[in-house]
Amino acid sequence: MQQLIERFKNLSSTQQLALGGGAGVVLILLIAAVVLAGGGEPTTASSTTTTSVVIVEDTTTITEAETATTTTTEPEPVGETWPLTGRVDPEAVPTAPVLVAKIDNSSASRPQTGLSEADMVVEVLVEGGVARFLAFYQSNIPGEIGPIRSTREVDPKLIAPFDVVFAHSGGVAANVEAIRAVATDAGHPVLGSAAYGRDPDRPALYDLMLDPEVALELGPETSGDIWFRFDEVPPEGDHDQALTVSVSLSPIMDINYRWSSVDGGFLRFHGESSHLDSNGQQIVADNVIVLAVEQFDSGRTDGAGNPVPDYRVTGTGDAFVFRDGIAIRGTWERGSQDGFFRILDESGQPTPLAPGKVWIELMPIGRSVSWQ
Repeated sequence: MQQLIERFKNLSSTQQLALGGGAGVVLILLIAAVVLAGGGEPTTASSTTTTSVVIVEDTTTITEAETATTTTTEPEPVGETWPLTGRVDPEAVPTAPVLVAKIDNSSASRPQTGLSEADMVVEVLVEGGVARFLAFYQSNIPGEIGPIRSTREVDPKLIAPFDVVFAHSGGVAANVEAIRAVATDAGHPVLGSAAYGRDPDRPALYDLMLDPEVALELGPETSGDIWFRFDEVPPEGDHDQALTVSVSLSPIMDINYRWSSVDGGFLRFHGESSHLDSNGQQIVADNVIVLAVEQFDSGRTDGAGNPVPDYRVTGTGDAFVFRDGIAIRGTWERGSQDGFFRILDESGQPTPLAPGKVWIELMPIGRSVSWQ
């Protein structure tokens, strides 16, 4: 069994000002516990992750990425390629409209509907330590998606490169205006948009569902840009084994992924509980990407008085890619919100992802990721 403890560098423009450009000191407390690894693959919800990482923040300067964000050019495969998954399909339409749905991930919202069919999912914490998803759909459109919730400050910064139709349940005026500046709004459910309906079998606040076919009628064609490098073959090198991956997003959001060769991907868990879609299917990710990002206060609070967080998603930071049961350490770079994240390995080369579904965890600096 192999344990790995990774340290992070805290990157904060506020801290840079405090330092006046001086060098900072990062204190890393590493605590490792050793367990016996049994044979075979994890097939149950029992926890096998015992490695923890504690990040102690200090005055560390921030380095912004200066490189321009560009798409990765790959040799032309036989057939067409879906941009979000890298899967080659003779019936693929790379310029098909992309739908992004803002889906809740509180315990009351589970099981979600249509989440297992998303090409790419970005998980981001909102107020109160719970998370919501930005679920991207292009190659496979489910019949229904939900529950749909309100937008937040970081959403337009993440969806800007994709020319999407964006489905949400509203939000503060400034956030809705920012969404409409970078995307096609699927309409407001309170104002009678035909794209939304209520599920009588779900509790209130978690009952708003989306008809994606209606929403996509509004959608423009996309550019067909492929923002990640995809390769069926894992990269060469001495990579860490990662049969289990644990991501601590907040004190109440511990996400676990467990590699399954039978499913050909990482099965997703909330703590010890399998993360199921409403069809009973467990969520499976071909790629899990953890990006360490700076979290800061948006200046707003919710109805319960909880501060609403925002995130700095341009610049650079630590990145961890998990595919085929291995871990690849590196960095992310993003020059502006007009381009998407570039994931680089430790030698500075684009990290190849496995063709298939991509799950991205935006992990606040100071939280931990571990694998074994």
